[in-house]
Amino acid sequence: MVQMLIVAAALLILERDTPYKCCQSENCSKKYVSLLSIVFSVLGIAFSGYCLVISALGLVQGPYCRTLNGWEYVFEDTAGSFLSDPSTWSQCLEPAHIVEWNIILFSILITLSGLQVTIALIKVIIELSKILCTTYSVIIQPGII
Repeated sequence: MVQMLIVAAALLILERDTPYKCCQSENCSKKYVSLLSIVFSVLGIAFSGYCLVISALGLVQGPYCRTLNGWEYVFEDTAGSFLSDPSTWSQCLEPAHIVEWNIILFSILITLSGLQVTIALIKVIIELSKILCTTYSVIIQPGII
């Protein structure tokens, strides 16, 4: 989560139209900003994708709860089939409503991570099109040619 905040802050800073000192022309500066934006967006895709995978695995594994046999991952071997069978949720005695909480939490994380991946992917496509498809005018100084 902290990684996504760092990437988002970097992207917001890059969105400003301030030229960088490493480039002498404005066109170079815009390409540099676009390239950095692509790098940070790819990092955003990686971090969000990681969150998506871990959340999906957590949802399928089920919660760690107290059963008649003690504390365990009671739904670990069900391959996620417990999600569609609420009658099995009563195997978890403590904490109360842990299965519902687990499903809601990981569903929200999966949804938000998927949204972040989509937005970052769109950002990469837009920035690549800016770099590859933008035309730049050439200024010819009189007396040189």
